[in-house]
Amino acid sequence: MFNTTKLERVTLRLITHKHAACLFNILNHPHVSEFNDYETPLSKTQIKQLIQDDISAYYEGEVIRVAIEHNTSGKLMGTCGLYNLTQCKSSAFIGFELHPDFWDKGVMFEVVTGFIETLVKQIPLKHLSAEVSAHNARSHNLLMKLGFSLRENSIWHKSL
Repeated sequence: MFNTTKLERVTLRLITHKHAACLFNILNHPHVSEFNDYETPLSKTQIKQLIQDDISAYYEGEVIRVAIEHNTSGKLMGTCGLYNLTQCKSSAFIGFELHPDFWDKGVMFEVVTGFIETLVKQIPLKHLSAEVSAHNARSHNLLMKLGFSLRENSIWHKSL
């Protein structure tokens, strides 16, 4: 369902267990975990299980989580994914995390734009939602730039 996508600065590919060590560092970084809904610190076993759950849910048609890899170094920079993907694939929630070394550089705008462009060619996606912490100003700004609008509490929405 998802084809590896090379963008200007990054490559998006389905998450695999080879990403576990870097994902462990990203999700446990205090500036990232502050905005996530995971209870931290996450153990290496929990990271492996999270990846396995994403892989299994991908094959069940419920989740598409991609690794964001730097085109030059190949290093994992973060992840982006769809979850709560409806059975007809027309609606989903989007989530993302990025290592703070790459914040404020337009990377996540490039990622989400490229991710959505790739997805709409492959599945009949029509509506995206995002749940973002009230104090996560960077993500709010990103979603506004991407054309999302705040609908209720901390739920953002975009029609494609």
